[in-house]
Amino acid sequence: MRQLQLQQRHEKAFSRKGRDSVERVLNAARDLLVQEGYAGLSMRKIAARCDMTVGNLSYYYVSKTDLMSDLIDAITQGYVGWWDDVMANESLTPEEQFATILHFIMDDLATPETTGFFTELWALANHEEFARVAMDNVYQHEYEMLVQMIGRLNPLILQEDRVILAVYMQASMEGHTIFVGHQKKWAKYIKQTANMIVKSYLHMVQTITHEEIHQLRPSAG
Repeated sequence: MRQLQLQQRHEKAFSRKGRDSVERVLNAARDLLVQEGYAGLSMRKIAARCDMTVGNLSYYYVSKTDLMSDLIDAITQGYVGWWDDVMANESLTPEEQFATILHFIMDDLATPETTGFFTELWALANHEEFARVAMDNVYQHEYEMLVQMIGRLNPLILQEDRVILAVYMQASMEGHTIFVGHQKKWAKYIKQTANMIVKSYLHMVQTITHEEIHQLRPSAG
């Protein structure tokens, strides 16, 4: 998982002390969520990990929902910043940029932090509106990055088809978490799976046609 990137919008994080405190809180919340799940995440436990009182913690976050929203945002920005750097790296070809990003996504989902955090977020999004909105926001950034990379690799692909391909790639890669994620049954094959994803996605983007995507075939008559 990428390092948390705290956003300046937090009203209590403008001073150095406030920023350090908020970062400690978010890191503690992330670690606790990964280790004990959302059911084990409480303001009391987070405060204890930060050597704070619950009252002191409430100065920064009045509720677990507020804290979770900031945590998800900080995690998201860590990924977005890295993707932007790779895509701006002119020493890499578009193919190399694409491969670098895909390998990172696959390697990242095999870490205990990412496997634990995102599976908890998926489950929570089924029941909590704030989690559903936050999850949509997380994957929106990844989706936009993939759409842009597809366009770089094959400018002839229509925008609608770039969207479909990006959604397919997201669903496929993220779905691998339950099979090759941290401590999952087939985790030992994460590198080989990543290699196949890079090869197959790159070939697909460079060769697939609009007709193949939409299964448009001439009528039999």
